[in-house]
Amino acid sequence: MDRFENARVFAAVVEAGGFTRAAERLGLSRAATSKHVQQLEQRLGARLLHRTTRRVAVTNAGRTFYEQCRRILGDLEEAERAAGELHNEPRGELRVIAPTNFGLAEIGTAITELIRKYPRLRINLTLNDRLTDPIEGGYDIAISVDMPRGSLASLVARKLNSSRRILCAAPDYLARRGEPRTPEDLTQHDCLSYSYVARPDEWHLAGPDGERIVKVSGPLVTSHRHVMRVAAERGLGIAYGPVDFFREDIGAGRLRPVLPRYRLPEATIYAVYPASRQLSAKVKVFNDFMARYFAASTIFR
Repeated sequence: MDRFENARVFAAVVEAGGFTRAAERLGLSRAATSKHVQQLEQRLGARLLHRTTRRVAVTNAGRTFYEQCRRILGDLEEAERAAGELHNEPRGELRVIAPTNFGLAEIGTAITELIRKYPRLRINLTLNDRLTDPIEGGYDIAISVDMPRGSLASLVARKLNSSRRILCAAPDYLARRGEPRTPEDLTQHDCLSYSYVARPDEWHLAGPDGERIVKVSGPLVTSHRHVMRVAAERGLGIAYGPVDFFREDIGAGRLRPVLPRYRLPEATIYAVYPASRQLSAKVKVFNDFMARYFAASTIFR
């Protein structure tokens, strides 16, 4: 078994968090997967993984080797792509991570259309609200609301769209508590805050009288679309979030916009990927397709 295959299997074990999942991803037996890692450890003369009956933990030496290993494997993938004709037809697996609430129906439709157009492309999509550095997570692309934490020097970001945010509340809540007329009135209300901002308890509003910053409080802070919608519909308070969360409920009259003359900060949606991937046909096709798709979409407006 060659050293590159050993390294590839080791990287898969780290990224999958264990031998069983890695074996499933690679189409190998668990025993064969374990043997690759054992051979690598023997050749390096260092333990790379701590193994227990329940989990696998990466040692310090293993973490250092993994980080170098991912770069080398990435370069090898690019060399193979250049040696073949992958620049003409994207193919193979593209690992993508996106926020859980990122226009779920829309991104599902977009990815389906992308695969129909490029049938030799395989998308491995993970949904997770944690800001993710794609290099650290082993992904080809991270769709991110604002830039993820990580080494900007090693990342490339392409803007896909901007997401508008609004305030809204149930009609019965506004009937009980009164409708805010100014941003300062929000301090007297129960506020449902969106956790995907730097300060959920500090709302910035821009209107005819300039920008206002208001400290708010309330019974809920969440990034989850369904939780926010249900809480707002049931009259728990004034909700803050992306317009797409509430569009259907506002149209049906279950929620009503609050302080519509004031604008909340927009969020920029990026496709973020390692700089070493920028010439990859898979990444280029994905970015171009998503940029066109979401530029024409109304979900963020």
